[in-house]
This record gives sequence, C-alpha cells and structure tokens, in this order.
Amino acid sequence: SIFIMAGGLVYLTKGYLDFKKREKKYDSLILETAQRHEIPPSLIKAVMLRESKFKDHVRGAHGEYGLMQITEGAADDWIRVTRKKTFESYQQLFIPELNIEIGAWYLSKGYKKYKDYKNVLALTLAQYNAGPTAVIKNKWVPSHKNGEVLKLVTFPTTKEYIKYILKHELAYKSKGFTSD
Repeated sequence: SIFIMAGGLVYLTKGYLDFKKREKKYDSLILETAQRHEIPPSLIKAVMLRESKFKDHVRGAHGEYGLMQITEGAADDWIRVTRKKTFESYQQLFIPELNIEIGAWYLSKGYKKYKDYKNVLALTLAQYNAGPTAVIKNKWVPSHKNGEVLKLVTFPTTKEYIKYILKHELAYKSKGFTSD
C-alpha cells in the first residue's frame, strides 16, 4: 500500500506541475491581447482557466474549440466584423494566438457595451457564456448602473460560470496579473 500511495502522490504532483506550467505558458500573449482589446488580462486568464484549464486542443461539449472555447458562430462573427479572411478550417481555432484573439475580441464586445455598469465583468461573462441575445431577452441587465447582476441571471449554469470566473479573475489580479 505504500507503493500505491507513493504512486498516487507522484501522479498528483505531476498533474499539478503540468497545470502550473500550462497556467503560465500564455501569459505574454494574454497581456498583449488584453492591452490591444482594452480588457483586463486577469479576465482572459480566468476565462481560459474555466473553459479549458489552459489546454489548447480541448473540444467543448457543444463543439467549442481550444483555450477559450470558441464557437464556430463566434469565429464567423469575428471574420465578418473584423473583415479577416476566412478560415481554411475551423481546426485553426486550436491555434492559441487565434483562439485568444477571438476570445478577447468577443469579451471586449461585452466589456465595452457594459463599461458604465458597476458589474461590467458579470455582464461581460453572461454575454460570453449565454450570448448577447440571452442577456437582453432574459432581462439580466440591471435597470440602474449600480444594480446587481447575479440576482437577475436565471440560468443556473451561467450564474455559476460567472461566480467561478469572477473569483479567479480577482485572484489573478491580486497576484499581480494586470496590464499595469
């Protein structure tokens, strides 16, 4: 049983060290992209933690791609709005630079739209997770700029998504992961 416990400890330690390596791997790219899109780098990093645990070739349950779990629809919107050339294949969404660029662009849309609200991050994340139509249709935008957002979110999975990312965004920011 000592060998089993030792093996388990080695396995857990390796997993933790692998995660810590992945967690820092994209820091410079995140900082650069966040600055270009004028959003907090801690937000991008916390979204990546939740969406993929920093694994660049992960696929989501609904077909999302990569680090920030980009949908084909979000990629198509990015192409249309930014007038970038089309993809040869959606498999290109696994490329970290492209994936983070599209994810940050999509986050920045919500961030800029709700920048005057006290809970701009919660609204941004609601839009990232459930889509802009869901945010408006379900009346998740508070009637006044200082209003609480989480009380209005009616999708339990979106509410938990927002809470998780806000907690980790604050942790990354408090550890100094900012663009300052």
